[in-house]
Amino acid sequence: MNTKVRQESEAGLRRQIHAKIATIAKTGICMPGTLVRKSRKCGNPRCACANGGPLHPACTVTSKDCGRTKAVYIPVDMIPEVETWVANHKRVKELLKEIGVLAERLIRLHVPRRLAARRRSGSLESGTAET
Repeated sequence: MNTKVRQESEAGLRRQIHAKIATIAKTGICMPGTLVRKSRKCGNPRCACANGGPLHPACTVTSKDCGRTKAVYIPVDMIPEVETWVANHKRVKELLKEIGVLAERLIRLHVPRRLAARRRSGSLESGTAET
């Protein structure tokens, strides 16, 4: 089975990088952290939750700040929106990682071509000196 190796081009890699950057630009609001859903008592002694009834839903976003875990309470009506923000942040991190990989491939593609260009220009100079 004969497999063809597709040559990567510098222009193609740059196009891929710029496409990912454009995707990041369209992402919208991002929020780092993890959305944590839990149930809790409200604190009202007359509420059913205080007397063994169902607890109230609560959400926080936890993240690290200077090595310490920080939690931000999310109001119930904002949960779907904040969930999108957290997902956006994860997607942006993935895209940045992919951009880094493409940038590395771009560098690795450039080095052999630069050396080949030097060799070509060196052989042309030596060829003109002999004639």
